[in-house]
Amino acid sequence: MNLTLIEHKVKPFYDSKTIEKFVEFLFDSFEMDKTKELNILFCDDDEIKELNKEFRKKDAPTNVLSFYGYDENILGDIAISLDTIEKEAEEKKKDALEYLLFIIAHGFLHLLGYTHETMEKFDEMMKIQNELVEEFLKKENKDEETTS
Repeated sequence: MNLTLIEHKVKPFYDSKTIEKFVEFLFDSFEMDKTKELNILFCDDDEIKELNKEFRKKDAPTNVLSFYGYDENILGDIAISLDTIEKEAEEKKKDALEYLLFIIAHGFLHLLGYTHETMEKFDEMMKIQNELVEEFLKKENKDEETTS
């Protein structure tokens, strides 16, 4: 798989092996060509705030930004603030790594053309993200049981 994880910021819950497995699972789930390039930047609120300001004209941090690839060999880039992920996971009383996977799925779906301009589309996206994370975690737990 042609995945690059760019780690400008990491947190204790960050697990690159799980993230790599999850992204491979996403590619498999959507029958994506694994030669397509995907880059994921993990950064802090300051860095994502600058990206959000530059590309979306919003002067505030956000959890995730997606940038489409500029040719058929590049799926795109995803930028994620681990500061925001940690805060939002705590507010939602969710496991931070699971919430990070949920947000990675969100960015990935955007690269596939999903949007959430209406409440109906937002609900559909959230449902797909939840299903993807749940299915992945079940698969991972099953894989761990068979190797133990």
